[in-house]
Amino acid sequence: MKKKIAIQDAASWILRVGVITSILIMTLGLLISFFHGHLTLFRIENRKFNENPHLLFKQIWRGEGFAVIELGILFLIFTPILRVAASVVLFALEEHDWMYTVITFVVLVLTLTAFFFLK
Repeated sequence: MKKKIAIQDAASWILRVGVITSILIMTLGLLISFFHGHLTLFRIENRKFNENPHLLFKQIWRGEGFAVIELGILFLIFTPILRVAASVVLFALEEHDWMYTVITFVVLVLTLTAFFFLK
């Protein structure tokens, strides 16, 4: 008999791994910034968040610590979104609860729409 994956267990693991990964990435970004001496309080207070993924990865490739910190923040933002996406899959495949699958899918679409298109 196949063991069912509990939605609560999957959600808690996704949130734990996402937060820990985000913390590690942001800590790495802080270390890179302090090592290169490019991080000052004035720069932190006045720099805007980079919304362009292409530019963000270009800055990470150049070794800019602040861009690595921004990547950690993006991981933190997408962690609950990934949790909702996993819930859609688990409601459909494990629970066979189509009403909750549709409701959770609508929440996922609305969240992604708000993140990508609303400013």
